[in-house]
Amino acid sequence: MEISKQHVQLPNNMTSKDDITPKDLLIYVTIKSFMNKETLSCFPAITTIVKKSGVSKPTVLKGILKLQEAGYLKIGKYKRSNLYTFSKYKNFEPFSYDFLNRTDISTEEKSLIIAEQQHMFKDTEGFGKISYTDLELSRKINMSYASIVKYHKSLEEKGFLTVVKTAAKDSPTGIQINEKIFHLDELGQAII
Repeated sequence: MEISKQHVQLPNNMTSKDDITPKDLLIYVTIKSFMNKETLSCFPAITTIVKKSGVSKPTVLKGILKLQEAGYLKIGKYKRSNLYTFSKYKNFEPFSYDFLNRTDISTEEKSLIIAEQQHMFKDTEGFGKISYTDLELSRKINMSYASIVKYHKSLEEKGFLTVVKTAAKDSPTGIQINEKIFHLDELGQAII
C-alpha cells in the first residue's frame, strides 16, 4: 500500500486560546480539507461538514463561530453558501486525508489525536511520544481529564497507542508520568 502525502495543515497552538477545543480543531481540518490551494478558501455546506467530521450540527456551528472569533478563518458568502477563507500561519501540524477519513476511530478520538499531535516528539519514524500526565494534557488541549483517560484507553485497546509506565512523577501533583507512544503509521499519520 502506498502512503498518500496529501494532508491538511493545522496551525500550532490553537488550543492555547481557552475556548478552542479539540472538536473545534477537527471542524477546522474538516473544512480545510475542501480548500482550494490557490485562494485559501472553500465553501462546503454545513451538512457536508457535519457528515465528514462526525460532529453534531450545533457543535459545528458553534465551532465555526469560535474559529472565526479567534481569527483562524473568515466567513463570507459564495452564491448561497458560506465561503471560508483561512488565515496564514507559519507553524503547523499536518493531518493526512487517510487519517481524517478513518471510520475505525471515533470523532472524539480523532479530536484528541489532533489536539495532542502538536505536543508529540516525533524522533522515531512512525511514532509520536507524549510524556505529559493526562492532567497536564487536559490543561494544554482544553479537554476534560476523564475524556482523555477514556479515549487513551480506547486507542490503546485498538492498538494505536502504547502506554509505557515510567519511574518519573509530576513534581507538584506526585502523579506518575507515563509515556504515551502513538503508532502514527497505523493511524495514517506518518506522512511527513
